[in-house]
Amino acid sequence: MVERVQGECMLYRRKVFLNLVLRHKKPLSLVRLQALMFLFVKSTENAYYDFIPHTYGCYSISLYNDQEALTKQDVVIEARGDSPFNSFLSVDNQRGELDSILLKDEDSPLLDKLIGDSEHQSDDDLLERVLKAYPFYAIRSLLLDRFSSDQVFISKIQTIRDHVTSAPRYLYTIGYEGLSIDGFLQSLILQNIKTLVDVRKSAFSMRPEFRKKNLEAALVEAGIQYYPMPEVGIPASNRKELLPLGRGDLLAWYVDTTLPMCEKYASVIAALVAKENIVLMCYEKDPKDCHRSLFAEYCQRVQPSIPGIKHLGEAGVYTCSNVSNTWSI
Repeated sequence: MVERVQGECMLYRRKVFLNLVLRHKKPLSLVRLQALMFLFVKSTENAYYDFIPHTYGCYSISLYNDQEALTKQDVVIEARGDSPFNSFLSVDNQRGELDSILLKDEDSPLLDKLIGDSEHQSDDDLLERVLKAYPFYAIRSLLLDRFSSDQVFISKIQTIRDHVTSAPRYLYTIGYEGLSIDGFLQSLILQNIKTLVDVRKSAFSMRPEFRKKNLEAALVEAGIQYYPMPEVGIPASNRKELLPLGRGDLLAWYVDTTLPMCEKYASVIAALVAKENIVLMCYEKDPKDCHRSLFAEYCQRVQPSIPGIKHLGEAGVYTCSNVSNTWSI
């Protein structure tokens, strides 16, 4: 077990997580863990974790996954209650090997200051501090009745909700290359995406969080439906055979052999877009490098009712970065 804790392969973000639990003077509730890590990330220039708006406020699936992994390794001890407010994490302070889980020189004092500054705040007070400073993360919270007397804050939340729900109706596309699962989901939430259509032939990824089962579970946390459509994907055998010849050859093959057989799937896409904002998902960051853009264009061509196509990550589409000044994301 010592090797697992001290191993060179440990993600640095997990070292941050362990130090937060270790340096906290008493067991850390799951709500407090998320809130403190959120504030810590905001105080640094490094996005160790990204967050989405959730039931109680800011929430990181990656942080939860790290918590689960370290609990299974018996590094972190979890006392589970009936809610995140009374479920607690701790670490055995007598385990000397944990003393070597060191942070960068610039991170250690920031973490100590954050813990010290919040030491006398209850979980409720800490959560209020986060939500009022970063109201975007309150748009899906079930705790807003606690703030009913603050009509300015409630009005601000409603304004953000209205902005999100008024996202233009398009057929959106996205590639998860280079994105954390939480950054990926936040991009979808900002566009009021209600259904994700997975156009990979095989819903497998070298990154476990984007494998079918895990992705589907993450989408539930964001209130988004999962719709697999492997029939419009590119088989691994063809990718392996044609990609070495050039991406253009692979995509040309896709246009010639696969798209002509996709008319019924284009009808499904058109029906979904008629009801709500949806997104086609694959891996590649640049839509020009991915078959999803060709499939999207085909859908619009054979189903003219589709109002337009927007590739998330391109200029002119709301993302976490270009609305942060307004919504304190």
